[in-house]
Amino acid sequence: MRVLLTGATGFIGQHLHRALLAEGHDVVACSRQHPGLPCRAFIPCDFAQDLKSDDWLPRLNDVDAVINAVGIIRETGLQRFQSLHTDAPKALFKACAECNISRVIQISALGADEQAETNYHLSKREADDFLAKQPLDWLILRPSLVYGPGSTSSELFAGLAALPLTPLIGDGQQPVQPIHIDDLVKAVLTALTSKSPSRQRIDCVGPRALSFQYWLNGWRKWLGKATAPSMRVPFSLAQSGARVCAPFSRLPVDAESLQMLQRGNAAPVEPFTRAFGFTPQCFEHSIEQRPASPAERQQAGLFFLWQLLRLSLAFMWIWTGLTSAFWYPVSDSYQMLSAVGLSGVALPIALYAAALLDTLLGLALLLNYRLRLVLLTQVAMMLGYSLILSFCLPEFWLHPFGPISKNLPLIVASLMLYVREGDAP
Repeated sequence: MRVLLTGATGFIGQHLHRALLAEGHDVVACSRQHPGLPCRAFIPCDFAQDLKSDDWLPRLNDVDAVINAVGIIRETGLQRFQSLHTDAPKALFKACAECNISRVIQISALGADEQAETNYHLSKREADDFLAKQPLDWLILRPSLVYGPGSTSSELFAGLAALPLTPLIGDGQQPVQPIHIDDLVKAVLTALTSKSPSRQRIDCVGPRALSFQYWLNGWRKWLGKATAPSMRVPFSLAQSGARVCAPFSRLPVDAESLQMLQRGNAAPVEPFTRAFGFTPQCFEHSIEQRPASPAERQQAGLFFLWQLLRLSLAFMWIWTGLTSAFWYPVSDSYQMLSAVGLSGVALPIALYAAALLDTLLGLALLLNYRLRLVLLTQVAMMLGYSLILSFCLPEFWLHPFGPISKNLPLIVASLMLYVREGDAP
């Protein structure tokens, strides 16, 4: 079967892509970047822009089935719920109807139902409702929390579990019913067969609901750690903090995510079992079968430290720029600039231009704006500062405060963030 897979570079999409290949299907990968896996064809697409059915019609030639696995947990930049979850999928589904595609599978979300309140759930439900009205052989899968290798949310939960105190929202008893990625993929593959259910909305959940506290303790067990003391955070305080921190954070959590957690994320598993003929594995079994590797334990321990490293570097650049512009004696700054060969009008231009650039780079780092470019620019500036001072003021190498030598670990820290950013989803 020739299958068009949207979101082929995402967590769910990558696992689906490998499984489809293993089953002998021809995959037409549709995403912003090449998935890096074999495929019959790669079609660049952007759900933020491909919002008309005409954008999709040429991509559906000779396609037998379509799987839409595009989704984001929080909005960033041009990645908005309305376009990615609603407008582009509706355009795709309309094109599928025009091309008489034999099978359309929509990966939605548990909670995208009549009780939906958040923009995330509402945007998913609108696309689901539109698909349900099309004259297609459709199936809407609504997975709960999906965990497994490569999941950003799994990295978050492992990072939370690695903390010395287990943070809980309220009493920590919110129900969650996570499903392993292998079980979700198995369900999707089954949905491509002629014996699969049709024109249904099926909740994809694990065998039983767990409390959020039990869920985090399970991740600690996976990491090989003993149960830690818990720290309860009132829901209102956690949600307010998430709103304040959202512009500066790249974590897959915001105020809406906490609202969805507070609502609960559970459903009966029996409809899933009847539809696909198997019972999903329980969380306890999955972590016993595959304990965390040393690299995964290290990654969990570093999860929040990466965020602190970025914020501390942003603070350093902003503070340096403001100090140079407003608080450090101008005469002393001019004296240093004179030592490197500047004079006259060049002195204030160099001083305030450098201060402005330092501040802007720090703000860009704080606000997650084009991080790789910003980090490379900062590395280049630190190298340039170090070379100029080494040539013009070599005695600074012997200064007890280390104005040059301190650049070395800062350069390495920036390069580490640069590499980390390249691996980010």
